[in-house]
Amino acid sequence: MKVYFTLLSTMNYLPGVITLAESLKQVKAAPPLIVGISASMPAETESLLETRAIRFLRLPSDSPLPTLPGQAQHHWSNTFDKIYFFGLTQFEKIVYLDSDMIVLDNIDHLFEKPHMSAVAAGRLVHADWTRLNSGLMVIEPEKDLPSRIAKMLEPAMDRAAKAGNEAIGDQDLINEYYKDWPVQNNLHLDEGYNVFHYHADDYIKNHGYGLPMPGQALNNQQCKPIHVLHFVGPVKPWTKRAVARYLLGSFKSNASSWERKAFGMYRKLLSQSQLSLT
Repeated sequence: MKVYFTLLSTMNYLPGVITLAESLKQVKAAPPLIVGISASMPAETESLLETRAIRFLRLPSDSPLPTLPGQAQHHWSNTFDKIYFFGLTQFEKIVYLDSDMIVLDNIDHLFEKPHMSAVAAGRLVHADWTRLNSGLMVIEPEKDLPSRIAKMLEPAMDRAAKAGNEAIGDQDLINEYYKDWPVQNNLHLDEGYNVFHYHADDYIKNHGYGLPMPGQALNNQQCKPIHVLHFVGPVKPWTKRAVARYLLGSFKSNASSWERKAFGMYRKLLSQSQLSLT
């Protein structure tokens, strides 16, 4: 069975999960979306997903990683459960999507890509960003793969410390395990499959990309499509804080027009998902 997967490890991300599900629905994705629910999540999470006909899988409580000191307050601290997905052998292939993403057109063809196909997100803007971004990955699960990735904890922390980073996330472990990914060109997906929202203007104005409306074909056929928008960072587009930021930002003379449009697209999907803002 081939499935889309996302992670829900804190109730703060429930609006993102439901908006992601709405975006997949609008592009008529054939494989189902399954939400991996962290063991620490309350039971009500399941009923909230059931009311919206979203499938889920409760993840085990035994983490492959120890508690990491100094990470509790970091917004990456809840992402390590993502590593479980590498061992879900009941699924033939997984296309993993972060829950702060929206899908703008059908990407079912990614299931034909090899294991660990992903994007060096932002590389067209920052040439030294060569590592894979774990927000979108094609995964062929193996039984012991999570434990093998977990063994990369110490070297990943050492690498982060040398770079002056106080915290690490799942992406650091995955990149430490797949060290050769940057030179494996057959695994590099087009950057349109994982575009950071704040890079939208740069990709569209300088790199030949276009921004389709969810479920609609790109008007300009000469443009490369942005398939997936990724709303990275601690301030998520479903929050009131994000609304205030974009309203205030729209009055600036250098306001990012395509980034604002991307935000508007997200808010429309959020509204269509009929989820009340918290």
